[in-house]
Amino acid sequence: MLVGLASSMEKILPRDAAFHIVPARPIELRLARNEKESIQVAVLPAADALRRVSVSAGDLKSAEGAVFRREHIHCDVVGYVETKKRPPYDVPHVGWWPDPILSFLGPVDVAAGDVQAFWIRFAAPKDQAPGVYRGTLTVAAENAAPQSLAVTLHVYPFTLPDYTPLPLAITFAPHDSPPPETRQEQAAWSKTDEYPLNAWKKQKLRWADMLADYYISYDSLYHREMPDFEVLEHLHRQGRLGAFNLGYYSQVGPQPGDVETWKATHLPRLRKAYAKAKELGLLDHAYIYGCDEAQPDLFGQVQQAATILKAEFPGVPVTTTTYDHSYGMESVIRAMDGFCPLTPKFDPDKAAKARAAGKAVWWYICCGPHHPYANMFLEYPAIEGRLLMGAMTVKQRPEAFLAYQISIWNSRRPITSGPFTDWEPRSWTTYHGDGSWTCVGPGGSPVPTIRLENFRDGLEDYAYAVILEAIVRQRERAASPSAEQQKWLADARAALKVPESLVRTMTEYSREPAGLYAWRDRLGDLIERSGSAQIDPWGKHFRVRR
Repeated sequence: MLVGLASSMEKILPRDAAFHIVPARPIELRLARNEKESIQVAVLPAADALRRVSVSAGDLKSAEGAVFRREHIHCDVVGYVETKKRPPYDVPHVGWWPDPILSFLGPVDVAAGDVQAFWIRFAAPKDQAPGVYRGTLTVAAENAAPQSLAVTLHVYPFTLPDYTPLPLAITFAPHDSPPPETRQEQAAWSKTDEYPLNAWKKQKLRWADMLADYYISYDSLYHREMPDFEVLEHLHRQGRLGAFNLGYYSQVGPQPGDVETWKATHLPRLRKAYAKAKELGLLDHAYIYGCDEAQPDLFGQVQQAATILKAEFPGVPVTTTTYDHSYGMESVIRAMDGFCPLTPKFDPDKAAKARAAGKAVWWYICCGPHHPYANMFLEYPAIEGRLLMGAMTVKQRPEAFLAYQISIWNSRRPITSGPFTDWEPRSWTTYHGDGSWTCVGPGGSPVPTIRLENFRDGLEDYAYAVILEAIVRQRERAASPSAEQQKWLADARAALKVPESLVRTMTEYSREPAGLYAWRDRLGDLIERSGSAQIDPWGKHFRVRR
């Protein structure tokens, strides 16, 4: 049995393709309290197939006697999905790709010639004592001698928030996208209880909790009904509620001379949602979204819609992906609170001017952009999602992130076996993974993906930067700093500048995990060096606009 390691930012192709792992060596990771950080263990048969392979963890212990308990170390099987055709973007391989993380799957067999990855996730509790912990992982198989891997885990003394450090507007509203050739058979599947679009509903609150584990609120950009206040209250009680949309208002604003009809069509349901959110004390989390990707010839109507909505729903931000790339600075759109360009259309200088004028500028991805820009497609390097939500966000400074969907499912049934699954990786039209960052497991249970893990890890990287910035601002206000404090300030200011070797531009960036770790760990080390008491830059309550 051959055992190797890879970071959480890499995709290890299991069969009929080249892969890169390094021989087993001591594992070293750093993480804050209330943070999750992962690594991959890869197992290959040296000759014959391996039977019942598993990875397990023991307790990790510090020199001071503190324990990082084994139940906070998850050793899960990486599952694989098979692409059959080339999508509308360049890919290096058609065939089996790693994506779902199959926590329900026990020991697995590994065929000769295959490589099997295991996702090892360290989840530090909020009350974990800071310090350095040591212990082992054990890789075992029925027909091979076990191997032990040394683990060193450095837990920082600061704590990450329960809710997203960056406002998000992300749709979780499961649907399918059948092309003409499968429309009839998918229509037949949709009548069964096991069809993923039906199965997940049995575990709605479990889905809401899983999404919150990845900083995502149960939300939809396009719903025309009431928000699901049962779920929103559930998340709010946990302190994990992010942003939610009161309702989609329309593709365009009022037609000339038909304002009253537009109001009658859209305002009654939005008023109802507004009143309920206010009653429950949730308005700080609410926004209103509409005029999706509206073209310049509709800007007048977009402005009229925003004007009406701002008057009707005071205090609730109104935002759009309308194609106004001046962010309201050079167009008729003055009433809109937030503009959300596609990442290639985000201009930091224009965004700063809009921000000075009281506007928020977000950004988003969807079926575009393609390389060289970062995206979340199944075949794109996993590190891209982490860079986009972490280092790129720190460098470019959008005020929020939007994604139109994460639950486009075209499979006939949930994943119930593996690691090679029959889950359909095709999502929207002929793309693989666009609008689909989740899978459905046994009984409709939620199944995360490697891409979703990197999405959350990027937000955690972003949180490091926000915490360090808050300490810097605090220290800059201090009178007569000592030489040591001045040195710390200089080091912190330098670290907050994302290295050009990691991210130079939105199309020039490194895909080497070592560079990302070096930057992120430097932020963590500086927060630790500061000796500051727990810093909460976000305040006690989440707000869509901060």
